Amino acid sequence: MTRIALGILVVAAGLMLGLSCSSDAPKAAHSAPNVVLLVMDEFPTDSLLDRSGRIDPVRYPNFAALADDSTWFRNAFSVYDSTTKAVPLILDGIRPHPGTSPDRSDHPRSIFDMFARHRYRIVASEEATALCPPSICRGGRTKRPAIIPKLLRGRPQRFDRWVRSIRPSGRPGFWMKHLLLPHGPYIYLPSGAQTRPGAGDLLHGMNTVPGFDDEFLARHNEQRYLLQLGFADRLLGRLVRQLKAQGMYDDTMIVVTADHGIAFQAHVDTRRRVNASNVEELTPVPLVVKRPGQQGGRVSDAYARTLDITPTIAAVLGWRLGYRADGRSAFSRATRRRQRVTLTTRDFSSIVSISGRRWEARRRSVWQRRLRQFGSGDIASLYTGIGPHRGLIGRQAAELASASGAGGPQASIAGDDMFANVRRTSGIVPTQVAGNLGGGSSREKRDLAVAVNGRIEAVGRSFHLAGDPTEHFAFMVPEGALREGRNAIEVFEVMAGERLRPLARN
Repeated sequence: MTRIALGILVVAAGLMLGLSCSSDAPKAAHSAPNVVLLVMDEFPTDSLLDRSGRIDPVRYPNFAALADDSTWFRNAFSVYDSTTKAVPLILDGIRPHPGTSPDRSDHPRSIFDMFARHRYRIVASEEATALCPPSICRGGRTKRPAIIPKLLRGRPQRFDRWVRSIRPSGRPGFWMKHLLLPHGPYIYLPSGAQTRPGAGDLLHGMNTVPGFDDEFLARHNEQRYLLQLGFADRLLGRLVRQLKAQGMYDDTMIVVTADHGIAFQAHVDTRRRVNASNVEELTPVPLVVKRPGQQGGRVSDAYARTLDITPTIAAVLGWRLGYRADGRSAFSRATRRRQRVTLTTRDFSSIVSISGRRWEARRRSVWQRRLRQFGSGDIASLYTGIGPHRGLIGRQAAELASASGAGGPQASIAGDDMFANVRRTSGIVPTQVAGNLGGGSSREKRDLAVAVNGRIEAVGRSFHLAGDPTEHFAFMVPEGALREGRNAIEVFEVMAGERLRPLARN
């Protein structure tokens, strides 16, 4: 047989297997691998980074481990800032348009049709969309579910049910999950414990527009977000362990991403609507792609978009989508040549566009500020970088307390009964200490400290919510500071010379 004839046979064999012969689309390990697509929510990718600019392997070990087996597109970005359009565009690769609904009526073709055409078993858990119809997905919906009830309860339980569905069967499977994390409400700790029994904040409105004008409160809420991100990392670990336990990990294609980010700026009226001043926080999202059989990780600087995810999956599998999409494979030359981050505003009235170089520089500024305040590596540094008088942390309150708090402002601790009998087996570890102050002026702010069982564990400043004259306080204390059973919580005002005036004790 001639060399030319042999080459023709090799190419023909590749086409029969359904693989792409283009260098832009990496080949699948075999013709019908299992595929897992996990879409997280409200997740700026730069919050994962350590001081080297890599995914922090200590604080977020499961994201880091998956990236080590995958291609991490560290410059991936979202092309829309709201879930009900940001998730559908991931699932069909088509640009969002005004007035469309996140269901089958306005998205008649999607990634689900592609997998159905290839006779895959499909298990989809859509939290805010209804693109997979009952004819393709068991339990599929025709109209999207209400998002708020799903945010308020059952997020990890629904995730666990989906993970348990991942197992080999007589035909290849496609598992898709939209996980409403690390999106608020911020109630989870990296351990999996909750900081309170319900989803409502201890201080109503503290993580909404009334609280956006206070710098310390912005950092407090960012701290809570980072703790909940640790829980999202824990859930990712459950997914990977299930795949490995079922002997599926190596040959499964895994894609992990998010719909959009969130901005933790102060003195703003929105943290969720993209504009020229917050594009560096609202657009960067994680995108990790593990190809079937991939061994060893790599980092891509390409400006891949959420719009590119479905075309990327099709390209890796060597399939045609079956319809015209606006996205391109994240591995394609077109994506590698992209030099700008461009997306429409939520109301479709304008375009936000920024050069990739400028966008990366602004992201670095946010990342460096976050590292200064919340550290990296050991989770302990997350508690010690915000608030005044940080040198007090770790000291015994009795050594610093002044004689009396009589005659000054007094404080009340919200939910102080939670500290009376802490039981970790209950799943509740009340690490947020919050409440109200009385007796001060209507706009006064004061330096504060909180002690748990006699030891100063956090410092901060009091704050006011817009339209509310009440002076408030809020701290996060380390989970390890609380012991089983009763815990003594004390709130102090930090006076001159770092003397502590008692304000409240449970």
